[in-house]
Amino acid sequence: MVEDPYRTGGLSLGWYRGNLHAASLRGTGHDLPKAVGAFYAGRGYGFLGICDLNTYTWVEEYRSRTLTGVPMVAAAYPFGSLLALDMDHWLPATSLQGAVDWIAADGGLPILAAPGGPERPVSDQEVLRLHRLFGLEVYDARLEETKPEAADATSLWDRLLSRGQRVFAFAGDDLTTLQDPATRARAWIVVSAPGPDLASLLSAIQQGAFYASTGPAFHQLGADGRTIRVETDQGVAIRFIGHNGRLLASRDGRSAAYTVSGDEGYVRVELTSSDGGRAWSQPFWLS
Repeated sequence: MVEDPYRTGGLSLGWYRGNLHAASLRGTGHDLPKAVGAFYAGRGYGFLGICDLNTYTWVEEYRSRTLTGVPMVAAAYPFGSLLALDMDHWLPATSLQGAVDWIAADGGLPILAAPGGPERPVSDQEVLRLHRLFGLEVYDARLEETKPEAADATSLWDRLLSRGQRVFAFAGDDLTTLQDPATRARAWIVVSAPGPDLASLLSAIQQGAFYASTGPAFHQLGADGRTIRVETDQGVAIRFIGHNGRLLASRDGRSAAYTVSGDEGYVRVELTSSDGGRAWSQPFWLS
């Protein structure tokens, strides 16, 4: 049986683009929350989470009629940094596992941010030992400019998935200033939900009904029995990937399908465009 995170239950759903990794001058950023919100709203984003350093920035400061504000806190410690999704406070912790635990216990979704970043690096071994981790930032746009070799954590994600840990993939700008075009609207997630309101977005994210991207877009994504079907917005390289990052199938074009044999452990879909842009689906688990 293929567990499909994109199942609709008969609902009519839309795709909503958003960024959950941006800072304002309430934290380590340089711009007012209102200015950050206006920037993303002006580029057609449906939602934004400003996650300031150990500080909650009220969504009322940056949301608008067209932009949903998502409660976020950047929970940073000397031993690592987490994006606390759907959280309005910060608590101290003495270990990375302790930080994950308090976020989860308080009803938030802990996402490990920039695990290879130079400011608060986390070893792969420590990440692989974590429990209750909800998400992993597989791509950080700011690291692409400052430490390119650390921007991509896809291989670490595959190792987590191969150990049976159900962790979702996120990508974000890690924006600190609107003056830097290299980190503005460069990485995002796209959520499949009935609407762009906060409750619908959070429910869909908890289900895993979203994908991460730096460019390519999925138009359709889901499972039909034992077959995973994909449609994209342009001609791209479509790859189906399984246990330990094993390439299961690949083709170029706008659509592709893969029928599971049962020994893949999980199947995820990755898109690569001719300009180097990438998109990561969430894993389809086999049971």
